[in-house]
Amino acid sequence: MKSKKTNRPIKSAMRYERSLITYLFFLILIPSVVYFRVLNFGLSGLDDESIIININNLEGNKINLREAFTHDATLSDKGISFYRPMQIISLMVDAGISGKEPWMYHLTNLLLHIFTVVTLFFFLKKTGIKADVSFLLSLLFAVNPMFTNAVAWIPARGDLLLCLLGLFSFITFTEYFKSGKKVYIVIHGIVFAAAVFSKETSVMLPVLMLIYSYYVLKEKFELKKVVPFFSIWIVLFGLFFYMRENVLKVKIPSSVFGIVPFIRNLPTIPITFGRFFIPYNLSPMPFFDSVSTITGIILLIVFIALTFKVIKVKKRIVIWGAIWFLAFTIPPMFFRSFFADIESEYFDYRAYLPIIGTLVIAGFIIQEWPTGISFNKMLRYSIPVLIVYSIIAYNYSEVFTDQLAFFTSAITSSSANAIAYNARGNIYQAHNEIEPALADYNSANRISPTYSYPYYNKGNIYNSLKDLSKAEQFFTLALKYDTLHPDVSMLNENVYINLAGAKLSLKKYDEAETVLKNAISKYPQMISLHNNLGLCYYYADKNDLAVYEFSIVLEKEQNFIIYYYRGLTESRLKDYNRALNDFRISAELKPNFVDAYVNSGITRIKINDYEGAVSDLSRAIRLSSESSEAYYYRGNAYSNMNRQAEAEKDWAEARKLGFNETIGKKENTVR
Repeated sequence: MKSKKTNRPIKSAMRYERSLITYLFFLILIPSVVYFRVLNFGLSGLDDESIIININNLEGNKINLREAFTHDATLSDKGISFYRPMQIISLMVDAGISGKEPWMYHLTNLLLHIFTVVTLFFFLKKTGIKADVSFLLSLLFAVNPMFTNAVAWIPARGDLLLCLLGLFSFITFTEYFKSGKKVYIVIHGIVFAAAVFSKETSVMLPVLMLIYSYYVLKEKFELKKVVPFFSIWIVLFGLFFYMRENVLKVKIPSSVFGIVPFIRNLPTIPITFGRFFIPYNLSPMPFFDSVSTITGIILLIVFIALTFKVIKVKKRIVIWGAIWFLAFTIPPMFFRSFFADIESEYFDYRAYLPIIGTLVIAGFIIQEWPTGISFNKMLRYSIPVLIVYSIIAYNYSEVFTDQLAFFTSAITSSSANAIAYNARGNIYQAHNEIEPALADYNSANRISPTYSYPYYNKGNIYNSLKDLSKAEQFFTLALKYDTLHPDVSMLNENVYINLAGAKLSLKKYDEAETVLKNAISKYPQMISLHNNLGLCYYYADKNDLAVYEFSIVLEKEQNFIIYYYRGLTESRLKDYNRALNDFRISAELKPNFVDAYVNSGITRIKINDYEGAVSDLSRAIRLSSESSEAYYYRGNAYSNMNRQAEAEKDWAEARKLGFNETIGKKENTVR
């Protein structure tokens, strides 16, 4: 009998080990099956494409730590986004493996989700929830449709990292208090550093860890135990916010960050809570809606009432779970996107970490249920829910297949999404589907008459259709509303260039000049603006000013077409030697540039260098036997050299090719 008693703990440990292996197997397998197909998905077109392009455009090694820590989350120099170094570094690793191909980025998101699910299992156990309950709650989290976008949308990476690293930070903290082993301080420091540089809301982790230790576990406060952790936290947060301040240079207005955005974002609490249990009206770009808000409020009331009714002993851990949910839900609510009213008012993936507090409470409700719930009974109730959630999550993930599916889903779930309409219009326009593109742009402006992008895109369409009056009209509206809302001005110099281009084509030179001068005052370093202003002056016959602007461009870059236009302008000013030099450089930069040789030949006729003119014009004819002007002006050169037969032959060829000048007229003007 003694032998059997001695073996009981061993057998119990073996059973637990087998159960643990089984739990971990299903925690890895089931989310893998539900989400494995995301590896074949493309990009959504909402932030992910631009971020991946920027990462792949980095010179040299794609894993560039300096770039990650000195730029915002989009790798922009303007500092208008969030500060997410760990997100950028993880995406750089993906880029090093698959370049611009999205499969590796999706795989990393999936792996992070699976690691988080496994870590969540151990975290829940650490808080005192039984293994079987922790398993089922972790599985519920793994397949919950609300977090499909966290897995399938690449820019949700920051929240995935924060959740995984935050849970692991908590585990290492509590393990140190339990065992006293200093190795946990070292591990905690490394993991917590990564969590801090994943997202700002990591600032709440130390608060929750201290509350758990001294309120829930009722640990005796010992200064020597917490000093190492306080030191780690203070140093890391100080470093993070110092570096963040140097990167995010844009001053955020009170309409975007503050108490007003918080009040407007209050529906976030009931909606994200309710949607975890009832995944209704899922959208990749959601807006607040009354049905989801009311449903969430009702579920919150029921959940709170159930908690008070069932929980008799573990009240402290329940309060801590509620604090966890609110601590990670409330801080982001003080921020409201510039585009919230026309894009999305919240994102489901932001509840990825907060909802864990709810799971803690749910775990103790199950454990303290008055009649007791066996594992078999829990399975009987859980399996249908898990199957339904898995099916919904699997089907919903299709929304993230490609850009068209993504933005169509956003429009279907909310017809007030102007940005989704504009983005889908871009897709149609890229595929030359003009009518649906215009329809989407019109819908976007119907929703938001002051949204500049759709006007700009309509201007581009009409410009391509050669309807210059309409192009000018829509470019004018785009510029008007882009400058009317400077906080969200995104078109930059492009709208100025395109509007000025339309006005140039309509020969409204003075208006084009005004537009370009305004643009240069705003973007003085943009060479393309000086380029276009030079062309404006050229067509308006303001030749000295044209030469000045072209010279500004050529100081910055070697551009064959600008050398060519400066040569034309200098020829008008009768500065023939400079003109010839510019035509020569233009031809050197582009050896098959026929017009450079033609106008060099015309200029040489003006200075009576007829042999040089014949040489240049003959070169032009060798490059293009269809150049009627080259034949005509070479005929002029021959005529001036008294080689009349050759002149007549060239003029005849010019006439045959459609040249309309009076044959034999020795006109020495530059085109």
